[in-house]
Amino acid sequence: MHRILNFRGQWTGLFWLALSIFICAMSLRLGIGTFQTPGPGFLLFWSGIVLGILAIILRFLDYSKKKDRGRTMDLWKGLKWHKVISVLISLFIYIILLPRIGYLIMTFGLLVFLFSIIERSRLWVQVVFALITVIATYIIFYVWLDVQFPRGMF
Repeated sequence: MHRILNFRGQWTGLFWLALSIFICAMSLRLGIGTFQTPGPGFLLFWSGIVLGILAIILRFLDYSKKKDRGRTMDLWKGLKWHKVISVLISLFIYIILLPRIGYLIMTFGLLVFLFSIIERSRLWVQVVFALITVIATYIIFYVWLDVQFPRGMF
């Protein structure tokens, strides 16, 4: 098991780097255009660049942690399954009810719920942060960028 985990840690960065090079090459074939007139491969190209940078960082981090290679981690140890299942169920409910109830109310409710699951803080803090997030996303996407949200009841 130790050998498998060591292999994964050693080659993961190279895999992501190779994938980023492939993405950049394919996006160049599509044509990236310029910043003023982006082509069909523009977003893919810059996503590939970011992925490549992150892969290089991952590779350097892997080399810097050589002293921890002898230890294996149990990835599932300490995972609170009730939180994972609660988040998944809340996301499914959000997807189902979003067109009926609307973006503002459903997103606000989802964020309050997720904030309460992530960290136990005071209710007014959760409500304030959820309200700020919903208002900010509404202004950015609906007002400035003219993205259509599900209308719902409200």
